[in-house]
Amino acid sequence: MKAIILAAGMGTRLRPLTESCPKCLVDVCGKPIMEYQLESLRKAGIGQCTMVVGYKSESVRQRFGNNYRGIELSYVENHRYAETNNMYSLWLAKSKMDDDILLLESDLIFDDWLLQELIWDHAANVAVVDRYRPTMDGTVILSNAGVVEAMVLKARQGLGFDYATALKTVNIYKLSQETLTDWVIPAMDSFLSRERTDQYYEVVFSNLIDGGRLDMGVFHMGSRRWAEVDTLEDLRIAEEMFAAPP
Repeated sequence: MKAIILAAGMGTRLRPLTESCPKCLVDVCGKPIMEYQLESLRKAGIGQCTMVVGYKSESVRQRFGNNYRGIELSYVENHRYAETNNMYSLWLAKSKMDDDILLLESDLIFDDWLLQELIWDHAANVAVVDRYRPTMDGTVILSNAGVVEAMVLKARQGLGFDYATALKTVNIYKLSQETLTDWVIPAMDSFLSRERTDQYYEVVFSNLIDGGRLDMGVFHMGSRRWAEVDTLEDLRIAEEMFAAPP
């Protein structure tokens, strides 16, 4: 199993911090967000990780080089980071999808052993989720008996959408090589052949689930800590959350 971390974005909502460094290198309690992720990958036994970089990419390369404590690091460059969304970044890394992968977005911080437990999960394809709270924003999942029934992007959560049973995506996934090769990569190819570079990769997952071509389990965060750092307020909350061991 390998890992792919999407880290090409500009992090505009974290300005002025991201005027001098990419969002993944913003410190939380004195350590860059991405270093927390790499440490978690190391503890999970992951030996290879690809980072899709774009904005201030050289800063990431200089910080981590080609190896992080035994993890072999490689880089894929999204030169169109200012005009594309994360589906395009993931598509650029398709040559690295020759194994099962853990897919992470680079603005997440979470408890160390989460990824090890995710690997142990019996399902081949898994979305990490948390209970939905009104302060949350973005894609949600509707599930039944531990299986995803629908993945609903924010654009489809219209007035009156029922969040009573909704689960919030944490933006961490386990995906099998077979699923990637047979379904995800061809679906991304189709979108991008039409220059739909503005799309989130969740659109692909959602369409495949709706069409019965992607079976995906859910992994609940439960009491495990996690934070998505998009804004200065998110950063304050993350530093408060991770200031001390659990």
